Formats: sequence, C-alpha cells, structure tokens
Amino acid sequence: MNIENHPFFQSTAAEDIRPLAERTRIDEYKTDDLIFTEGSPSDSLCLVLEGTVAFVKVIPGEEERIISYSEAGNFFGEIGIFTGAPRSLSARAKTTPVRIAKINRDSLVDFIKSTPGPIEQILGSIVNHLHATTRHYIDDMLQQEKMSLVGTMVNTIIHDFKNPFTLISLGAQMLRSRHDDPKTARICNNIEAQVQRMVEMANELGEFSKGKQNLDLTRVDLAALCDKFREMNEPFFQRDNVVIEMRSTSVTVMAEENKLLRVMQNLVGNAIEAFDADANGQVQIYIHDRDDHAEIVISDNGKGIPEEIRHNLFTPFVTYGKSGGTGLGTAIVKSIIDAHQGTIEFETATGAGTTFTITLPKAS
Repeated sequence: MNIENHPFFQSTAAEDIRPLAERTRIDEYKTDDLIFTEGSPSDSLCLVLEGTVAFVKVIPGEEERIISYSEAGNFFGEIGIFTGAPRSLSARAKTTPVRIAKINRDSLVDFIKSTPGPIEQILGSIVNHLHATTRHYIDDMLQQEKMSLVGTMVNTIIHDFKNPFTLISLGAQMLRSRHDDPKTARICNNIEAQVQRMVEMANELGEFSKGKQNLDLTRVDLAALCDKFREMNEPFFQRDNVVIEMRSTSVTVMAEENKLLRVMQNLVGNAIEAFDADANGQVQIYIHDRDDHAEIVISDNGKGIPEEIRHNLFTPFVTYGKSGGTGLGTAIVKSIIDAHQGTIEFETATGAGTTFTITLPKAS
C-alpha cells in the first residue's frame, strides 16, 4: 500500500496528496522492533501501510501487556497531535515487515487547513479509538476476575482432595507390597502416577491463574517420554477406539517431564474428544531431532478446529462445541511451552484434521 491509496485519504484528490507524500518519511520495522515508547512526544500521525502494530503497556511487576492492534489501512497518533500529550502506550511491530508513513505535526496541520476531508476521518477515528479502548479494558478486567476465581477454586480443590489422594496412594503401595507379581506392580505404579498427575494438574492450573509457570528442569529424553505417555494412557486409548501411532527419535531437552506429559495429554485428549463416536480415530505422535531443536508433532484425522476459535485458540476461556469444556487446556499448553522457551503452532482444515508442531531447545 502507498500513501496515496491509504484509506485516510479516501476522500482526497491525488493532486492534493502528492505534496504531503513528498514531505512524509516511511519507516520499515521487523517483528518486535520498537516503533516508539510510552511517554515519548506525539510528533507525528502514523499511517500503517503494511503489517500489524501492537500497542503495549508496561505494568510494574509484569511483562508488557498488549492493549490493542493496528493493521494495514489504519492510522494512529492523531489524539496526541492535537492535545500535545505524550504517547500513552508503546508500539511494537507485530509482523515482518511493518511499513509506516509518518506525517509530522506541521505538515499535517497545513494539509488539514487546505483540505477539509481528513478532519472527518480523524474525528471518526478518535471516537472508534475510545470505544475500542473501553471495550478492551472491560474484557481485560473480566479476564483477570475469571483467573482470580480459578485460582481460588483450585486452592480449595487441592485442600479438599489432599486426604483422598493420600489414601489412594497408600492403598496402591499396600497392594504392591502384598502382591509382588509384575502385573500388580504395573497397575499400582499407574495408580500412583495418575494420582500424582491429578495433583500436578491442579497445581499447574493454580500457577496459570497467577500468570506463571514454575519449572523444575531435568534432562528429558523425548522418546522415553512418549513410552511413558503410552503406558499411562493405553487403557483409555483402547476404550475410546482410537489408534495411536508413535514414531520417536531419541533427543534430549531440558524440561520438566510432567509438564510435557500434560501438554501431550491436553492435545491428544482434545483430539479424542473431537472424534465422532463411530469414527475411526487416529492420532500420530512424532518426535524429530532437528539441527538446533527438538520437534514434537501431534496430528489427528478429526474434524479440524472450528473456524470460530482458530484466531484465538490459545486464549484462556476460549472453547467451542464442548459442553464440559473450560477453554483453559490449550492456554495452559501454550504457557508451558513458552516457559520452556519453545514454540507451538498448528495447521487445521475442516474435515481433514489438525497438526500441532512444538519446538523445544535441545539440551547442550
């Protein structure tokens, strides 16, 4: 997009735009490049010609919080131009590239005096900006209230379940001590592992509600991790009539084993829940050793992720079509992978299934 065909000038003749375009600087940015900082002078109107800009607020004791976005065809900075107030937010490039035309204050004022059309655009943008900011603030406050409620609920659950969990675990230990055959030992070990898994799931949910993930890192062989995942879930896979195919390469990462099991459990569990009752469900789990990272690929042949939630799948409380869903599963998965300095992406198609690709740094 060029300055001349930017929507800001939609009611302005080309010959009126040309002198202003000659006086305008165009800057290009890459992902995460800082465009301007909070508190800096509002000295220009910015027209987004290409890419997406994220506006962020630094809150003491927290990471940067994204407040809103501006995409190609939008413009920003108009309020500070007329009020003289400094920037209220910082701006970062969200994509690569981001191209922005910056019209300085004097050039803009001269242009508006001689061309009445853009002032209508600016007034309309101010109103929309105020509406969007208010809506985003309300959504953010509701999100915080929900997460606070989740944290309180989880603490209550852990407290109430502590004694039953202890009794179940002790029962498994007593059975194992009285029956030393391999089958009983395997069943008792699985009981204890599942109890521990429930405790850790509740603890993870509590951590997530506080916006953090505490990691106890050890060297984890992902091939061994897959074997453990299969052993813990084989009875459920048989019951659900789902075929699980695993192909793993021995590759070691620095990770917390139980949290990675939680990631696999969530993604595979979601796939199984999405299968129709009479469908021949298939889930494939592949482990690859890449040059500088390990890769976990989880694919299914299900119905695909609904279009309605694809754009915000990893946002808390986003769910669709599941009566008992909380909308926290994939959000927790994302937070765990982020805490491990990894990435998670997905490809999906309606009626053709979904593939999640997770990358993790290899252990040195």
